[in-house]
Amino acid sequence: MRNILIFIISMFFALSAYALDLQQAKDQGLIGEANTGFVAPVTSRPSPAIRDLVNAVNRVRQEQYQKIAVTHGLTVREVGHLAHKKAMEKTEPGHYYQDPSGMWVKK
Repeated sequence: MRNILIFIISMFFALSAYALDLQQAKDQGLIGEANTGFVAPVTSRPSPAIRDLVNAVNRVRQEQYQKIAVTHGLTVREVGHLAHKKAMEKTEPGHYYQDPSGMWVKK
């Protein structure tokens, strides 16, 4: 389990190509950490650029979660939930994350 969490944390650093744009979107309250371990738009009508960023980040996460799942005998969903727990801890003040019921919470 510890190895999975370490791998998930390192996966977040692997998103450095998206970090600046993702960081800006999070700073502006446009994107948050969904309770699935993926990112999602916080607004009901995201711009095409935000939708594209969400899709790009989530494609990378999906690939990483799949690798972790296969390696550790878990489902992608289980890996996503583990990643969500870690993402909630790392969410910066003022940024959004979803609680287990799906409600957006500003940290």
